[in-house]
Amino acid sequence: MNKTLELKTGEKIVIRHLSKSDIEGVWNNFNEVVEEGIYLPIFFPVRSRLEKDSWYRKIKNEKEICIIAEDHKFKPPYNIIGQCEISHSEWDAGLHVGILGIIVKKKYRDLGIGFNLIDIAIREFKKLDNKEKIVLSCFSTNKRALHLYKKIGFKVIGVRKKQFYMDAKYYDEVLMELWIDDYLYQNK
Repeated sequence: MNKTLELKTGEKIVIRHLSKSDIEGVWNNFNEVVEEGIYLPIFFPVRSRLEKDSWYRKIKNEKEICIIAEDHKFKPPYNIIGQCEISHSEWDAGLHVGILGIIVKKKYRDLGIGFNLIDIAIREFKKLDNKEKIVLSCFSTNKRALHLYKKIGFKVIGVRKKQFYMDAKYYDEVLMELWIDDYLYQNK
C-alpha cells in the first residue's frame, strides 16, 4: 500500500507501511516530539538500538500496524515526517481492541497528514486483524489532536485527572474510543 498525498502547500508525500529501513527515521521523528515536551508523557528520547529493533520486531511478529508518512525531499533518517501505530491490547479479554498512537513532525501539522495516517491505519488494521474497537489517549491540553480525533469520530469516554506530572504541572489525560465498523460504514 502506497498512497501519494498532495498537501495544502503543493508538496507531495507518500503514506505507506513501515519497512525495516524506516526504524531510525521513525525514532528520529518520535524523539523530536519527545523533545518538544508537551505531547508525550516521556522524559527521555529513545536512543538504544536494542529498544528500536525490539519495537520493530514486535510490530512485525505480533501483526501490528505502523503507517508512515515520508517526504522524499529528505534523506533517511529525516524523511519520516509522521507515523501512526495501532498495537494490540495487552489483556487477553481485550484482544478485540487496538491502541492508537500518532506523531507528526511539527512543521507538517495541520496539513491533513494526521487524518490520512489514522484513516489508513484503521483500514489496514481491520484488514490485518479484524479488530472491533480502537482506543487512544492524549493530554487534555492537546487541542489540535482532540479536534482531529473528534473529527474522525472518536468519542471521549473519560478523563483521568492529574494523570501526568511534568515540568511542575499536572496534566489530565483524555480517553477516547472508536468502533471500527461504525467508522468504516460512515466513511465508505
